[in-house]
Amino acid sequence: MTAMFKPKLTFAVALVLITCTAAVVYHNKNVVPVSADTIFLLLPDSATEHDIQVQVWVDAAAEEGFHLQVVRDSTLLDPMFQMSSGGLIIPDQVHRQANDALIGALHHYVEQGGKLMIVYDACTWDLHDRFAGSASRLSDLTGVDYALYDRFGTKSIVSASIWGNTAAMQKLSIPPGAYTPAKLKQDNSHMRRVALHAGPQHIDDREVLVGYLYGELEYPTFQTVGEYDGKVLLQSATGLVAGEKKHGAGDVLYVNLPLGYLKTRTDGMLLHSFLRYFAVNMLHAPYLSNVPDGIGGVVMNWHIDAASALKPLAMLRKAGIFNQGPFSTDMTAGPDVDEFHDGKGLDLENNEEARSWVRFLVEGGNEVGSHGGWIHNYFGRNLSDTNQNSFEHYLALNKNTVEGAAGRKVVEYSAPLGNQPAWVTRWLEAHNVVAYYFAGDSGMGPTRVYRDQGRDGERIWAFPILHFGTRASLEEMHMDSVPESEIKNWLVDVADFTSRLHLIRLVYSHPLGAMRYVETLQAWFQHTRELAGEQRFRWYTMSQVANFLNARQQVTWSVKNLGSNSVLVASHPHTLEHQAWMFPDKQYGEPRVLEGSADIRDQDGYWIVAAKDCKILNLSIAERQTGNTNPQARN
Repeated sequence: MTAMFKPKLTFAVALVLITCTAAVVYHNKNVVPVSADTIFLLLPDSATEHDIQVQVWVDAAAEEGFHLQVVRDSTLLDPMFQMSSGGLIIPDQVHRQANDALIGALHHYVEQGGKLMIVYDACTWDLHDRFAGSASRLSDLTGVDYALYDRFGTKSIVSASIWGNTAAMQKLSIPPGAYTPAKLKQDNSHMRRVALHAGPQHIDDREVLVGYLYGELEYPTFQTVGEYDGKVLLQSATGLVAGEKKHGAGDVLYVNLPLGYLKTRTDGMLLHSFLRYFAVNMLHAPYLSNVPDGIGGVVMNWHIDAASALKPLAMLRKAGIFNQGPFSTDMTAGPDVDEFHDGKGLDLENNEEARSWVRFLVEGGNEVGSHGGWIHNYFGRNLSDTNQNSFEHYLALNKNTVEGAAGRKVVEYSAPLGNQPAWVTRWLEAHNVVAYYFAGDSGMGPTRVYRDQGRDGERIWAFPILHFGTRASLEEMHMDSVPESEIKNWLVDVADFTSRLHLIRLVYSHPLGAMRYVETLQAWFQHTRELAGEQRFRWYTMSQVANFLNARQQVTWSVKNLGSNSVLVASHPHTLEHQAWMFPDKQYGEPRVLEGSADIRDQDGYWIVAAKDCKILNLSIAERQTGNTNPQARN
């Protein structure tokens, strides 16, 4: 009798074991192994990762040094899925639609301790492409009512200037010059709709975002209603633009701006700023620095485009300006400037004085690049999206002539009058140029440019200009009668900004404009010498940084949590030299090298680990018990 039951018992046990194993396998399939710094980007199941509006986020995260991984709605809704990421972002445009189940899952995630970044119109529509309800279903998470189509109709989205206080601009890593004291307007009508409790506010500390040449920038935002009790970062006359607040055990950053859309319109600074804020200030994530050895600095880009530049160059040389550097110095090589046969150009083929300047700059360690297409003003004024066939000849002529004078290949470029159609970037990359000055995306560090049709190139880097209000070059500041003391303060602030945040920015000028500010430049350079002496600042060339960033793209790395310790594992097919990792020192103890070699220093709130010449680097880092560790929120 007993023997008859044994096969049945064995079968039953086996069935239970198979079921349990299947459950474990299914469960593990949905636990995505990620690095400790990983941020999830939530996408609908129908969205493609190759969509330009997705790629701008993926590239931005890579450029800032964070791991960003796509997670789908169905995965988030799966009861077996375990959220192994420190934070979650719902992007604008690609995730307008959401059903009630997803809205509930997002609430649960935050209430259980998750950190969520909601961008602009994310989840404002139902599955029928209509605004869902009288306000966004995420309004209680963001802290204000928005997407109020029933109330405001077509005026639920309005364009307005954006402001915040100085502390907020600094927290968002917005550089000096990209904001300026607001001109106060006698319009407090927005106070009837929304009360923004951001702590002590001083009416004279209202800084408004400004653009190069444009002045005060206006951005589309949803009108918001309600009393906001979080930390206000940015606002407008129609309500909250960006803020961070607690909800349950978690935290929510709402950014009421179309960040992804703006990036595709060559206005990517805010996407990078808020992504960095979310990762650094809210998630306290370690990251891979985007500057060599973790040392910030400035690219000084000189545009030398006419024979009239030679005398100012001599004066700058006599004043010791070229004792600094290295600098990026880009030349227009032809004999003309405004029109053919006007004789105003450098004439680099025949003018021995101009050729001697090329030799001087090269021997001084500077990079000599190409400034446009042979005839500066004519090229800049007439270049367009549709005339590649008739204008690329001038690009080649200029590049070849500069190479002949320099005795080496040209690998960087700057556009006359800032005019650079997308085809120019493609032409440059095809001819081994790795870096270019760029008038778009102003205020940013080196980046890959996106336009309507996608990214401009794969391994060529734009270096957006840094501007001081509506001006960028020193001659523009002179023409607008900007006081010299303000220019000096701005330049010093730029050096401090790049040093403190370990970033790179580009400043540019023509020699003629700089000649009027020699004492200002000397004071600036003295300040940068002092910072450099403390291992806090470097001068860089565009191509130097671009080559570093291209090498950085081949770095593979992750941070794994192992109880009270974390382990960094990093590798590169050639060398990790000059790659650096930033670990917040409030979250981590001093790193210890297990394999490879690196210099380690504690600076500006970070343990900075700068790799030496090795292919593999393994670190052990003790985690401090701060109470700020990122939750492993489970759905």
